[in-house]
Amino acid sequence: MNLGARALARHTFSRVRPADRDGLPVAPGWLPGVGHVPALTYDMSWVCRAGDARGPLFWLQLGPGNWVIASIREEAFAVFRNRETSSGHLARDMSVLVGRSVLGVDGEAHRRMRGALNAPFTPRGLTAHKAGSLMAEVILPRVALWNGRPDIAICDETREFAVDVIFRMMGIEPHALATWRKAFETYSLALFPIPWDFPGSPYRRGSGAKRWIDGRLRAIADGERGQDPDRSLVSAMVNGRDEEGRGLDDEELIDNLRILVFAGHETTASTMAWAVLYLANDPARWKRLVDEALAADAPPTTPDALAKFPFAEGVFREALRLHPPVSFDSRLTVQPWSLFGREFPKGQVVGVALHELSRDAERYPNASQFVPERWLDRDKRPGPIETAQFGGGPHFCLGYHVAWLEAVLFLVAVAREFGARSMRPRIADGVFPKAVFMPLQRPPASARVQFVR
Repeated sequence: MNLGARALARHTFSRVRPADRDGLPVAPGWLPGVGHVPALTYDMSWVCRAGDARGPLFWLQLGPGNWVIASIREEAFAVFRNRETSSGHLARDMSVLVGRSVLGVDGEAHRRMRGALNAPFTPRGLTAHKAGSLMAEVILPRVALWNGRPDIAICDETREFAVDVIFRMMGIEPHALATWRKAFETYSLALFPIPWDFPGSPYRRGSGAKRWIDGRLRAIADGERGQDPDRSLVSAMVNGRDEEGRGLDDEELIDNLRILVFAGHETTASTMAWAVLYLANDPARWKRLVDEALAADAPPTTPDALAKFPFAEGVFREALRLHPPVSFDSRLTVQPWSLFGREFPKGQVVGVALHELSRDAERYPNASQFVPERWLDRDKRPGPIETAQFGGGPHFCLGYHVAWLEAVLFLVAVAREFGARSMRPRIADGVFPKAVFMPLQRPPASARVQFVR
């Protein structure tokens, strides 16, 4: 879309909206019936920055009747840490995705689930289950197949990589991968925040795919019951127990397995695609990555081995900072709570635009620029705000170490494969792509990369 068309779209989105609601401004981009969903899909950054221009708190409507108080400022991150808030509304408003998983429960139930599920997702657990070796078995040969191709549909390719990795970690047979991929593509339709349910609607189709997925996941889980937890990732989840010996019931297990598969490939795939696109736009940083990758004997296959690839890790963290797949997250107040001097009653949903929080110019100099070096030579690991893309507080992403290992392994594999041939990536049409923000932030499907000498 050219600049004139963008200006016209923003003008159209801005013309019809309520000026305020309960004393707080309504962000531009509101349309009757659907609220801010079209505008947020088109350009979440513009909507949220324009809302912030009228004050630190503003209203967004995320579908019919779903009004949320939002902010882009760092102080609002407290909503994820505060004991006066809950994530229970996610199970209510996004039941087709969240269900009774760790994303949608709090308190004692969350601690029990987290305790039962945590072991295989730690660095020690990933090493014990040889997760990195499995990732390498998928990624290395698939990257090699890029050789000789005129261009690469980078979003499709990274999604294929990520989904194959997570499915193999789940023990799904290779001959069934295509069927599972199609089911999850259809399932993602149900996540769009306008749940109109009629024959042929995205919600109806996505819900049908969910039923198919849940049935197959239940069969996989049943086959792992009573097995050694060290046998596989799924076995560890099925047979895992917290410190008091408590595990998950059937419904909790299926909801968590489904979240693992969906979040484990869609979010990582998006970040890997953005990383390649930024490197394709930056020959100097591509060369630095190649030099680091070729200096090692092999790509990393354990969390400990990541220490040899600080620049590759910086590329991953910077792509994630600029384009968090989950661009907006929220919590529900469970008792009166205040922010920026505003008192919220019990039952109010308050959210943070993580996309804008990750581009805070006070925390990140040249915040809109791709600068992997900002993550190097640091005295300590990134803090809660700097890893906000993975959530905050007790709901910090369970798969953090999985994504970290897979993305760095992928970047090193690409750099070794093409750097050794004195080749580099470039964007096929020469234009850096504009993000699509919903249901998850990702590059457009049309984004293509070429490898040239």
